[in-house]
Order: sequence, then C-alpha cells, then structure tokens
Amino acid sequence: MRQSVKSLEEYLRETLHTPVRLERWRGATTLPAYLTGQYEFFDVTVGNVHVLFLQSAEEPVPSNAKKHERALQPNWTGPIAFTFARIAPRTRQRMVGEGLAFVVPGNQVYLPALGVNLRERYQARKQTVDRLRPSAQALLLHVLANGPSSVSTPSGMACQLGYTAMAMGQALNQLEDAKLVTVHKEGRERRFELAGEPADLWLQAQPLLANPISRRRYLIGAPASARKGMAGGLSALAAYSALTEPSVPVVALHRSNATSLLAARGVQQLPTVDEAELEVEAWSYDPALLSDGLAVDRLSLYLCLREDADERVHSALDEMMRGVTW
Repeated sequence: MRQSVKSLEEYLRETLHTPVRLERWRGATTLPAYLTGQYEFFDVTVGNVHVLFLQSAEEPVPSNAKKHERALQPNWTGPIAFTFARIAPRTRQRMVGEGLAFVVPGNQVYLPALGVNLRERYQARKQTVDRLRPSAQALLLHVLANGPSSVSTPSGMACQLGYTAMAMGQALNQLEDAKLVTVHKEGRERRFELAGEPADLWLQAQPLLANPISRRRYLIGAPASARKGMAGGLSALAAYSALTEPSVPVVALHRSNATSLLAARGVQQLPTVDEAELEVEAWSYDPALLSDGLAVDRLSLYLCLREDADERVHSALDEMMRGVTW
C-alpha cells in the first residue's frame, strides 16, 4: 500500500493547505489480529492535530468500522479516520451517519474533528458565491490594497494575516469561485493573482462584501489603553476626510479582543452612545492586520459606513475613497 499512503499524504497536504506528516503508528503492535489483518495504521499529523488513520484495501462495512473505532479508543485519544481507494454513495451516507471520519484520496475527505467535509465544499463551489466569509474578505481587501505579493500562496498569506494555512486555502477557493482571483499550481503550492484591475474588482465584489462590524458597544470605565486603540467608524473617517471628530471616540477591535475588553474590571456597558466615553466596534476579522496606521483601512471602513443615511458621511466617504491608490 506504499503508493496509496503517499497519495493520502499528498492529498491531505494539497487539499487542506497545511503541513502533513505521516508515519506508521507504533501502537499497532499491541492490537489484536482481527484489526492488524484488515488495516494498516498511520499516525498522521495534520497541522498540529494527530489523526490515527486506518488504511484498508477496500471500503469497510460501516457497522464493522464503528466497532473497530470503539475498540481503538482505549489506545488512541485523538480523532480516528479510515482511508481507502473507492467508496460507494450508499457507504458514504452510512459512514457519515455513523460519524465515521474517512478520506478517499483524490475524491472525498470527511474529517469532522477538523471541521472539513470536502464533498460539501465541492458541491458549494458549483453554486454562486453570495457572500464572502470574513477570512476571504480580509484576504481580498489586503490584496486589493497592497497589490501582487511574492507570498501570494495560502501559506504565505496565512503568515501575513494571522490565519491558518487551511483557512487561507478555503478563503482562496471562495475568491476563485467568485472569479475575483485566478489560481495556478507551482510545484506543491497554489499561487494566485487578481483576476482584473483592483478598482474594477472592488466594484465587482461589492455585493459579496459585508460590514465587518458584528456588534457595537458603548462603554464607560474602559482603560486608557483601549481609548488609544485603532480608530474605527466616524473617528477613522475623520482621519481620512474633513469630517468633524465624533464627540465619543470610536475604536475597532477583533471580536475576541472586544470580548476581553467588555469583561475587564470596571468596564460598564450603556444602552446608547449618549452618555458613553467610548464606542467599541467588534469586527469579524482583525482590523489591525489590514491597517498601516492608527485608523482602520479605507476599504473596510467604506464597508462599515456605506449604508449610513447621513449625507455628510457619504460625502466624507467619497473624499476618502479618492485617496485610495489602486
């Protein structure tokens, strides 16, 4: 099965866009013959997760596979998956129904412990993209603002934007589906470039782009360090235009950092901005990753405020966008 083992390793690496290391599982020497006679066992490290793979020449009977999985649980505390060359649709349904992870190299991968169901992803890729996920939006805005990069690969962008290589690979898939980037292979890596001129793609992508603000909170008692954070909302717009600074400063944080701030000692939330000392925007992606200054980036800010009803805000947005260098 040496060739099929190599296929499994390469398939996982190329599909999940994350480091994969495969070695024989030493614990197999203590297993009963009914298991070692049917499977070969491999300890596969996917990113930083160890998965025990059971490789068989033919697809297993799902009810038997479930029993074998249970038999291994005293010897292995992590995820367990099965791998084989082909799978019938009925068997696939039963494997998923039993909660059994499996990989068919070149065809399907179902690893629920890692949040991956490649068959569903392929089905989705046949459909029109209605909305970019936050990681895909962050990737697109970064590339639109900064142009082509020598690290235009999922792993390279993962380092720059603070995501995993797997998340960046999935984001790249969505941008490719939306015809915003083109992708080609160089060796084992996928490289990408914009599918057109940045200004044109910005307009094309508008229906797919979301307001990155997931929630707003109005605070008193926030520490001074929070008040000196990255300007968001109208505070950021005032930095990019002639708009007057708001009476209550606005800062933008990734939602995880915003949650920590809200839980800090002495911080109180108010129902409205009227009596607040600070307005906090919780973003679906980290605003600091796309900004090179003290305010959030122009493109994200436009998405935050494009539906504001105030004509002064729209005038300031127009002024700000005239300063974008494509």
